[in-house]
Amino acid sequence: MKKVAVISGATSGIGLACANAFAENGYKVYCLAQRLPERYPYEFVQCDVTDSQQIKSAVDYICNKEPIVDVVLCNAGRGISGPLESCDIQKAKSLFDLNLFGAFSLAQAFIPKLKNQKFGKILFMSSVGSIFPLPFQAFYSATKSALETMANAWRLELKPFNIQVGCILPGDTKTNFTNAREKFEGDATYRERDALSLKKMEHDEINGMSPQKVAKAVIRAVNKNKLPIRTIVGGKYKIFAFLNKILPQRLVLYIVGKMYA
Repeated sequence: MKKVAVISGATSGIGLACANAFAENGYKVYCLAQRLPERYPYEFVQCDVTDSQQIKSAVDYICNKEPIVDVVLCNAGRGISGPLESCDIQKAKSLFDLNLFGAFSLAQAFIPKLKNQKFGKILFMSSVGSIFPLPFQAFYSATKSALETMANAWRLELKPFNIQVGCILPGDTKTNFTNAREKFEGDATYRERDALSLKKMEHDEINGMSPQKVAKAVIRAVNKNKLPIRTIVGGKYKIFAFLNKILPQRLVLYIVGKMYA
């Protein structure tokens, strides 16, 4: 019997690369997304992870078909950029609804199944932006930081049920995430710095690692007996994360400011 992986947002970018990697490793893959792309090779279940009824319907469908679900990868997410002072609160709430609460709701819906089968692995797609407070992308960083905090708490709560929880933290990756990022402008006092910061970030993403590299890291993490708490993808980002631990926070913020602010 094939192992089963469920992935949200697996129709493009990192999600699609992960779907391909799981399939290449012998998994049956279910993709949850709002829209079905043409010629999609895996089983597609329409599901907006910000809609509780659609989540219930999708999870019920999969659980009724599959006696075992091995991996749930909460990958769906998006970005937003602009100065905090000018951010509409509804835009920020919408971002949290998808990046944090959407991931939470999907994982929550599968937990009874994983508890009943007495094992399973839940992965959340975070970002190195969870470690560093990115200027002009503050709410994106905040959603990913909150996601990791939640995942770590769940890791402790679910340990007695043999359910493992971990996070994947990619660095800059070349995907459509760059074009899909929602942008809002601040007033003239921010405009030049905001534009330069966004230009730098977009340059790093366009020239970043491939989504296949992230997918390989996901498979390596899943194949370990004990799912790592945090899997950082990309050598230089591992160095940045290490320096963040040992350097004074004031110096870390100074460096991030020099890069993006």
